[in-house]
Amino acid sequence: MSREAVRYLENAKEILRSAKIEGKFYGDKKPVREAFGKAYLSILEDINETLLKKGFIKKELPKSV
Repeated sequence: MSREAVRYLENAKEILRSAKIEGKFYGDKKPVREAFGKAYLSILEDINETLLKKGFIKKELPKSV
């Protein structure tokens, strides 16, 4: 994984660590959504990095997934 992708993933984990858990579930949806948004960005960054390593140029990278 690229450094940027790892950074996004670490941010997502930190958001989840700070979210309150009530019983078996998170008490508030907002931090969970934020964390999953960061994890999604991590995946996109890693896909772009992999495509660049395989010979694609930046202009050829997908605009959306």
